[in-house]
Amino acid sequence: MIQSVIESGIIHIFKGKQTIPIKLVIGEILTAEIMDIFSTGNIQIKINNRILNAQTHRDLSLNKGDIIYVKVEKPFPDGTIPLRVLSTSEVQLTKASEGEEISQIIKELPTKIFKFIDSLFTPKQEQNIETEHLNLFKTLLTLPVDNIPEAEKIPLFEKLIEFFSGKYSTSELIKDLVNLLYSKESFKEVAQQMKNMMLLYNFSATTPEKFTVTEEKLKKALLNSGVAFESKLKKVISEAVKPENIREDLKTVLNNIIKEARAHGTEEIVEKAQQILRQIEGFQVLSKMYQSFFTFLPVLWKDIEGGNFAFKSFKRQGKDYYTVFVSLKIKDDESLSFVVTMIKKTFFVSFSGGSEILQFIKNYEAELKERFHDSGMVLGGINYFTKVEELIKHWSIKEGLISVTA
Repeated sequence: MIQSVIESGIIHIFKGKQTIPIKLVIGEILTAEIMDIFSTGNIQIKINNRILNAQTHRDLSLNKGDIIYVKVEKPFPDGTIPLRVLSTSEVQLTKASEGEEISQIIKELPTKIFKFIDSLFTPKQEQNIETEHLNLFKTLLTLPVDNIPEAEKIPLFEKLIEFFSGKYSTSELIKDLVNLLYSKESFKEVAQQMKNMMLLYNFSATTPEKFTVTEEKLKKALLNSGVAFESKLKKVISEAVKPENIREDLKTVLNNIIKEARAHGTEEIVEKAQQILRQIEGFQVLSKMYQSFFTFLPVLWKDIEGGNFAFKSFKRQGKDYYTVFVSLKIKDDESLSFVVTMIKKTFFVSFSGGSEILQFIKNYEAELKERFHDSGMVLGGINYFTKVEELIKHWSIKEGLISVTA
């Protein structure tokens, strides 16, 4: 039960002796579950899915299973972390105040998000990044941005898709960085590591090669694209799992490149790697806002110059939906977007693009149906849209409920 009878304003000290560090933010209000109470006066509490060893400043009328509210205070010089136990009324007042602030922030979010992502996806020489936009990244990931009205979400998403289709793709930036790294003798090893993270076809004139895209390769490339890095990190910390997938993540690799490049005084590499990191942060904000896994498509294949990828799962009228949204950047300033949705093992495919591209796909529609049939998959229907806005509606933004993590 929620413990509501503790006197407010009294400081209780929880001395942590933990095998794995835990990150707490001063001023943050948390719920803590009492897991065990020992005769020595020590207790075990559960915060953020972590079991912590602690002790109280004085005897408390607590029982095993109680849940209390605590506020993180400034640590003492000896490293002890004081957690102030709050009464229910104090929590309600605090949350009401925060609620008003968050409500105001949410009203301003659509405009701020677009400006923020615009700054992240603009090459450095063209940037005009306001400090508040850079600070928004961490703030946005902690706010309930899924509460933004749908009337604001859909037009914002349309703007972002239009914005992405006209910009230099993240995949192309990575290709440029890899080529730059190859030109520097001391960076060739990490260049090969980055190259292995992409799905490339005829990567360069000096290293012609072909590849076969498999489900495993694509999944690994997407999950290592940097967007799921924080989720992976939390998993490593909370579950004490081996951190191999952290070392293989693009965010880790880029940070290592930046560190090494600074040591060598190679500012050109630093700037290119930082630009890619900024774009990854933009995808992280989109993932949070649309309750999805949103990242760049790590593919450079023939006439395809990268693109964007999003996945979400949700329920509607008791049915499970799994939906993928893909936007491809094609040479000669062309683009193609498509949505694939699975409902009870039946697939529905929708395409959006220029009239010539759509006609080309229609010419091969019979082959597409045959490929589905040969794979044992039921194709329920194929739709074509000239406007990406119509396609986005099929992605069911309103219904997205589940975020996908690594």
